[in-house]
Amino acid sequence: MGFFSRRRRHDPKTAQISVPKFEPSQSPEKRIDIATTLQYGRATGLPALADFVREFTLDHMLQGKLAYADDRADILLTCGSTDGFSKVVGCLGSPGDSMLVEEVTYPNALQTATPYGIRAAPVRMDRDGMMVDGPGGLRDVLENWDEERNGRRPHLMYTVTIGQNPTGVLLKRQRRRQIYELCDAHDVVIIEDDPYWHLQFTAESHRKPAAGEKPTYPFLAALEPSFLTIDTAGRVVRLDTFSKTIAPGCRMGWITAQKPIIAALVGATETSTQQPSGFAQGMVAELLCRSWGMDGWVAWLESLRDAYEERMLAMADILESGKELITVVSRDDLEVVERTQLYSFAKPDGGMFVWVRMNLRSHPAYRCFLARGNTKADLMAKLWDWNVLTQLVLASPGGIFAAAEGEPRDKADECFRFSFAAIELDEVKSATARWLKGTSEFWRLQAWEIEKIGEDETVVGAPGAAAAKREGGRMGRVLGRQDETGGRV
Repeated sequence: MGFFSRRRRHDPKTAQISVPKFEPSQSPEKRIDIATTLQYGRATGLPALADFVREFTLDHMLQGKLAYADDRADILLTCGSTDGFSKVVGCLGSPGDSMLVEEVTYPNALQTATPYGIRAAPVRMDRDGMMVDGPGGLRDVLENWDEERNGRRPHLMYTVTIGQNPTGVLLKRQRRRQIYELCDAHDVVIIEDDPYWHLQFTAESHRKPAAGEKPTYPFLAALEPSFLTIDTAGRVVRLDTFSKTIAPGCRMGWITAQKPIIAALVGATETSTQQPSGFAQGMVAELLCRSWGMDGWVAWLESLRDAYEERMLAMADILESGKELITVVSRDDLEVVERTQLYSFAKPDGGMFVWVRMNLRSHPAYRCFLARGNTKADLMAKLWDWNVLTQLVLASPGGIFAAAEGEPRDKADECFRFSFAAIELDEVKSATARWLKGTSEFWRLQAWEIEKIGEDETVVGAPGAAAAKREGGRMGRVLGRQDETGGRV
């Protein structure tokens, strides 16, 4: 049992933490004080915090099942996952490279790789994540790569395997092993970005220990494991973050990889960001190492999973209840009930998001709207505008997550990503119900009414337009930018 595991804290709640000015009684490796954290420090980070993260990662997150010897691996504290990813692609990538990614993915990763001259090579997805076989699957992309047209075959892969952003899918063990074997055969380094690893909602993730099993932390033992547990070749670089567990503003995370890779990343850190913020390190170290200990930290992670799962289920229940528009029409003196499916979605297996695919062709005005010179993307944009103006609800347009133009963008343009993480349970319910109400109203609009949405401060046909105008102020004219508006789903 590690040093931090002996600090038993069953209640993760902390009302106040204080970081002392001096701790002369502690050895330099164990000090968590202002005199240490606010000085120039090591690129590897505050030693006490690095030790805690190393123990958590190797002994508890990986359950002691790293596929190679622990003494060949290490961790490096970073200024968040984006910083870690930037350093990894800077060290391992070269201009002209292509990087394998899911066909819809976290856009900041693509934007981070672009200045290094690294392009995205999208791989098709299904309900279980990145596809291995079939057209556009990983095997197809690697084995049929056209070097004359696309440059050398990809040797980097970026993937979010748990609660994938934006789809919420979870990569299961069999698929994970198949992907790893293909990457091993084609010498591909896997950059595993798992900010939502602790947010797993599957039945397996709630599994109780079997007879004879005595894991230190049953919650962690039940979670889907990392690529690192099957990484016999040392080709996995894992990114973790405190942004989804403590606070995004602390800008802290860590990388786990084999020691030669960590050594190269330490060199990159020494000549760029250096250590993470001393203020943030001091606060996080005091919280984890002293106030909570390992028990309190794991209890906190489990409580976060429970809270987010409750929000996810509430959002999914409301979306499920309203995905069909029911209308009653009269035909030959009979009343006929018609059901129109507005959208489809799958309940996420993890993470913070629900991926909703709109059934645009079911809109009565779809053909007329396109015949008037508009596009499918225009119709989605008008739907987005409509729900902002009439319901004060913001969903992320799916197109921004597309890894490339063409088919990935065309498919993503039919989707919205909803987040249940940023607001409390009651607001999750309220905002989801409002989006549903607005969408149902949108399906009753004619083509010319849809075209007028956002053109002036009067929203044609909107029952709640006046209230929205009063409440939303500058939302009268939608600018199409997420950072111009206030609410979010």
